[in-house]
Amino acid sequence: MDRFSIVVLLCLCSSLKIAEGQTTAKPTCTEIGAFEINDGTCKNYYICVNDGETLNPVILSCASSAIFDPSQGICVSQNTATCQQTTTMAPSTTSAPFCLRYGRFPIQDVECKKYYLCYWNGTRYAIMGNLTCPNTLVFYPLAEKCVSPRTYNCSGTTKSG
Repeated sequence: MDRFSIVVLLCLCSSLKIAEGQTTAKPTCTEIGAFEINDGTCKNYYICVNDGETLNPVILSCASSAIFDPSQGICVSQNTATCQQTTTMAPSTTSAPFCLRYGRFPIQDVECKKYYLCYWNGTRYAIMGNLTCPNTLVFYPLAEKCVSPRTYNCSGTTKSG
């Protein structure tokens, strides 16, 4: 990691928490910058930094009184911004899965919209489940996020019960 990246990380530390102790499915970086993690919390995001050879993601969380504003690429006060993530909770119809790492994982349904989130709560991995992709979006398991149906073709082979 170059000196500039270290300085940037140190400057950011006063308004965020680095997600420590997590084994994560790291996002892929294609450019330097800050990018939201669409998990329904508006608190988690990642920055892509150049270590001199490649771009590397660093997963971060805003402080408890802040949310991530993707248009500015920074954490801002909850009093001055509105969370735009519209992931909704649905009643659980399956037994609770066990989380071994951070990530979003599919729950089989005919519309490919349901998933659950595993996250580090400071002590252990916890589950936020049954989440549903908003509007017309579908859950793409390989990317671990909700995407346009044009990006991921839902097979729809599993019938919901």
